[in-house]
Amino acid sequence: MDDRPGNVTTMICMQIYARVFSHLARINDRPNKAIARAADCTEAYISMIRKGERLPTLETTRALDLSINGHGCLFEVRRLIEQLQEEITTSGRNVKSRPTASGKEQGPVKRRDLLQDGVKVTAGATVAPVLAALTQAWQISEPKLPGASVSQAMIDDWEDAALFYGQRARQEPPAAILEVLAVEFSSIAPHLAREQPEEVRKGLTHAAARHAMLIGGKLLDLGDRRESRRWWFKTRALSDESGDDMLASWVRSREALYRIGDRSDDLSAVLAVAQEARRLAGDRPSAPLASALGAEAMILARMGRIDGAIIALRQAETAFERMPSSSVLDRNWAQREEGLWFDKSLIYTLAGDVKRATEAQDTLISGQGFEDKLSSTSARLHRAAVEARSDPKTGMEEAMRIIDDIPPQQRRTRYLTAARMVLEVAPEKAWALPVAKELRELTAGA
Repeated sequence: MDDRPGNVTTMICMQIYARVFSHLARINDRPNKAIARAADCTEAYISMIRKGERLPTLETTRALDLSINGHGCLFEVRRLIEQLQEEITTSGRNVKSRPTASGKEQGPVKRRDLLQDGVKVTAGATVAPVLAALTQAWQISEPKLPGASVSQAMIDDWEDAALFYGQRARQEPPAAILEVLAVEFSSIAPHLAREQPEEVRKGLTHAAARHAMLIGGKLLDLGDRRESRRWWFKTRALSDESGDDMLASWVRSREALYRIGDRSDDLSAVLAVAQEARRLAGDRPSAPLASALGAEAMILARMGRIDGAIIALRQAETAFERMPSSSVLDRNWAQREEGLWFDKSLIYTLAGDVKRATEAQDTLISGQGFEDKLSSTSARLHRAAVEARSDPKTGMEEAMRIIDDIPPQQRRTRYLTAARMVLEVAPEKAWALPVAKELRELTAGA
């Protein structure tokens, strides 16, 4: 049986455990060093727990609970997680013999249901009550803000969750991330539907916009264009309601960057989104401004407007070099340098500038401190496109190998679009090659 549900649920459980642990440690003023000493473990291990990267055993949790004065709360959360894991194991045994739904049956309708009803996690119906109990128990324990249905800790937690899942989205299969986002957004949605004090409403919509943006991106990664459009509209509306122009700019840039990877999209409409992001970011150097300019540059390059693309790219580089790193949004965009190398790889590949394209691709493929496989894989496909200009057969064969090596659940729309670019830049006479036909068929859904 596909073990993805277990992985998804473990991801959720680690994040919930991290939230409860961090919350109890914070309200009881217990720093990592003191906790580590009392629980007989290392500070590094405590740090990994806080980041949602480790799920301690029941025995270790008992010691941690004592060390942070949790009064049994942390231990109870871990016990519920243990129960959840047992439920999954039992559920897995019961469904092993069931026929697997076809790809068509597992398509947009299933994902749409998942987003409309967050309890429909692939791990099975038995998982939902325990996950709901874990989340609800924590939320109920938090004192609500005056006149609101949420606490400040809940809003902060959703902000932290958006950052956490945004980072994991660069590593995990899109469907897996979409599932946990469905659970998260379903816990936010009831509060969005209620009247809240103005400042609470702004904080709530700020966190919700970041989740909605990730949902729109993952839907597009999975090829569900129609549903992703709905979530882009939702993202823009929520970010505008938050009153944070930097967030409103940032989510529009992300939308534009995702939509560049959709060959069926209207690039003029996508360019308008990027230009709106640029307007909202203002003139002050910042990560959102650098991102908006980078998105605009890539769109112009895809439209064949290379001179304009290079001008926008240089403006993005200048904004990046001059931007401060003090704001929360800028910290969230710590990987913007990597993004600029990606922009260069795409733009100079389309411009036919082999030297600059190769430099960018070498930087992304070699790592240089970057951890994003999305960028390195795309850079390899860009390199295949550079090769296809002079040696079409070799370039196309390399693109085929790259796509074949990507597990099916990881084949994002942007990969297929990058592979399709290999065909687009190759000489027209090469389109009749057998490998060109194979590559065309492989990327037909891009």
